[in-house]
Amino acid sequence: MFKAFSLLLLLSGLALASGGTLSGTVYSKSDGSAVQGAQVKLAKTAYQTVTDADGSFEIRDILPGRYTLLITHIDFIQLIKKDVEIEDGALVKLRLGLDSHPGDVDRFMSAHAQVKSKKHRPTISKPKEKMPVPPPIKSGPDTYEFFSKKSKAAKSKEGLPSSSGLRAGYADDNQQFNYFLDFLEKYKQYRRYDLPVSERIRLRITDRSEKALANARVEIWDGKTLLEQGKSYADGSYFIFPKTYSAHPEQFRVRVSYLNSQKEWPVLRNGARLHTVKMDVLRPKLKQIPLDLLFILDTTGSMGEEIERLKSTIELINLNLSSLNIHPQIRYGMVLYRDREDDYDTKIIPFTSDLNVFRKALNQVSADGGGDTPEDLQAALEAALHKMKWNSEAIRLAYIITDASLHTDYGQTFTYARAAREAKTKGIKFFTVGTGGLDIAGEYVLRQVAQFTYGKYIFLTYGEKGESAGGTIGSVSHHTGSNFNAENLEAVIIRFTKQELGWQSETPLQTETSYFEADKIDDESKQQTLDKLFTQATQELINFSALKINAKMPAAILPFSVRSNSMANNAEYFTQEFVLAVRKQKLLRLVERQDLQRITEEIGLRLSGLTDEQNVSQLGQLIGADLLISGRLYFNDGRYEIFLKLLRVETGEVLSVTRVRLDTKLGL
Repeated sequence: MFKAFSLLLLLSGLALASGGTLSGTVYSKSDGSAVQGAQVKLAKTAYQTVTDADGSFEIRDILPGRYTLLITHIDFIQLIKKDVEIEDGALVKLRLGLDSHPGDVDRFMSAHAQVKSKKHRPTISKPKEKMPVPPPIKSGPDTYEFFSKKSKAAKSKEGLPSSSGLRAGYADDNQQFNYFLDFLEKYKQYRRYDLPVSERIRLRITDRSEKALANARVEIWDGKTLLEQGKSYADGSYFIFPKTYSAHPEQFRVRVSYLNSQKEWPVLRNGARLHTVKMDVLRPKLKQIPLDLLFILDTTGSMGEEIERLKSTIELINLNLSSLNIHPQIRYGMVLYRDREDDYDTKIIPFTSDLNVFRKALNQVSADGGGDTPEDLQAALEAALHKMKWNSEAIRLAYIITDASLHTDYGQTFTYARAAREAKTKGIKFFTVGTGGLDIAGEYVLRQVAQFTYGKYIFLTYGEKGESAGGTIGSVSHHTGSNFNAENLEAVIIRFTKQELGWQSETPLQTETSYFEADKIDDESKQQTLDKLFTQATQELINFSALKINAKMPAAILPFSVRSNSMANNAEYFTQEFVLAVRKQKLLRLVERQDLQRITEEIGLRLSGLTDEQNVSQLGQLIGADLLISGRLYFNDGRYEIFLKLLRVETGEVLSVTRVRLDTKLGL
């Protein structure tokens, strides 16, 4: 009886003990205003909430104990308050002030400042808003019809192919440069730090036989002031972003040095977007091309699948790269990262040329920790650039793999923007890999970093079917050469690394160029098919432009040229349909002149199709256009082909090109 009564008292006591309560307000130290949307979390627990419009918060039913309190908001430095004591049945009330960010961080919309908990597999929430990445190619035939722009799909074990691994597509934001600028502007509320790239000048550095020169020294001067110095990438490219400099001269002085050769010349800020620099030297022939390959891995709890995939395929990656005829001398390294409240923030695995040593270190990596969605990528980038001993004569590549956005609320002076700038000057290229569950803010940052360092943004899917997986072949298809969506993560790493090595090979890897193809089908009229074809082709010309383009820029479409008068009628017909498609979609502001054909004939463009700098500038000035689109019609392999160019009137340079192939039934 006594025992039963004691047990009843114990159970009653447990029922009444509801834990402690933590409440309070969060305010800005700078002006005393309430901070709405701040995450209030007890570290390494599920206890968390978000402040309301008055900056108030309350967390109930907390088990007694001593906790570390984290206050996180995108506009403020994270507050860490240790040794918060919670007692059973007691109320702890706090007033917490936050310091604003130092430096150049842009203010982030508070509506998006609520930080979600990172889920562990198999369930990871989809992003609220999808990112606009280029339509991927479906597996199977190398064609697709009009697919909606599709972001990464959320991870799920349902439908996950056991043999195929993590599937990957990519966005080359340096190729589709104008598209990327539109993307940056459209989603600018997600920008944490600015990397101003809207003005871009590319240097392409070669030897006297036009082979790419990697690691050429480049200096950018404003008078006697050195604005920037760095090294060229594997394909000989170096980029000038004028808006990143504190000074804004109208003309730069560029000096390039390689071995005992040096060249110096002026570059106009508003001049040509591409400068080819041919050095008076021959590139040395190397028996082995040195390659530094770094993996920057988010190792928090939800990254297990990616880590295991890398473990199981590292030998395959090494075999594919080592078997190239250039026999690269590869060093592998890793920077592992989590967050400040985890068992480590960053961990370094030094570069090694011994695959067994690297594999042993990789096999020790496990996924753990995390809990709050952002992780400390900025600390990982600082470690990658300052603690890893890069080979100054190698091709230097890094692959960042993460499913989380990054903390920008720690008050770090070494930001991801600073890391991208430093990597660019060191000739280190970042390929960024966003996996399922990555939110828009995280993808925005990864694409900024990849584009600025001349890399690519890679997005992973997990075998699920969606917008990009179906569809029937229609009248218009897009053959995109090296773009893809059906390869595994390791295949992506192999492909891009091979391309980089290929630039320094005596026989660079050949890649197919993109083109559109149209067939006459019964369900569509010729005009409908041509409208679809020419709309897509024009959109690609705009997206791939080396200059920022907007729909208000005056443009003219030149009459398509031909080799002989036998195709003149078809050239005139296709020109008319092209004009109608561009006018209908309002892709550009067309400058239309009734006498355009006469003007082009007068300056010799009608049949020759030659568009050198002088006649492009002359024609543009005559008709009042900033841009010209020219086309040249051919007959090849039983089909019509039209090569299209987008031309800049001010400099006469070609901004982008594309090609279309047409069924003869679509002509006259």
